[in-house]
Amino acid sequence: MRRDGTWYGILAGAILLSGGAASVRAEEAQPAAAPADIILADFETGLEEWEIPSWAQTSADYACKEMKPATDFVSTGKSAAQLMVDFPGGGKWTGAYIERVMYVTDWGQFSAVSGDVYLPYDAPEGLRARFILTVGEQWQWTEMNRAIPLKPDQWTMITANLKPGSLDWKFFPDEGFRKDIRKIGIRIESDRDPAYKGPVYVDNVRLVK
Repeated sequence: MRRDGTWYGILAGAILLSGGAASVRAEEAQPAAAPADIILADFETGLEEWEIPSWAQTSADYACKEMKPATDFVSTGKSAAQLMVDFPGGGKWTGAYIERVMYVTDWGQFSAVSGDVYLPYDAPEGLRARFILTVGEQWQWTEMNRAIPLKPDQWTMITANLKPGSLDWKFFPDEGFRKDIRKIGIRIESDRDPAYKGPVYVDNVRLVK
């Protein structure tokens, strides 16, 4: 067998080619990445079409006076939505509701909807938050069965299961429930007792795989 540079060059080339082919085949065999969660609102570019609906502004039990982007408290990024609320307490139920119209209405591939809500340190115990969805051609309103308690001076994640048979909603959703979501809303509530006047923050609203 020749031991000059010619044979060594041929052998080295064969090894490199073989390794390269194996590498390509291994990459081609990798499974496709699962679709990621979808951010519905991070408020990095403003309010992103979230609003206080006109019907709520004229309601006697509505407590949100203003909504605007803010940078003092965020759960992700550099901005969140700030709701200026005025809950009077005194045995009266009041709520602060914001919403947006959905353009991508088929949520069939997602298992949950989630978002973050922050109360400042001087807010009282007892305020709660829940998701509300408007669904289907009849624009049916459905809200979470149970509002999530909010803790002062921390972000609270609120999450609702979207899967068929979920008990997180006022009516039992079927597969069609996820296929035609017209609006998404978040409501902050004071159920008769907690009085609070000041800001509440919402951020990182997302669909979870």
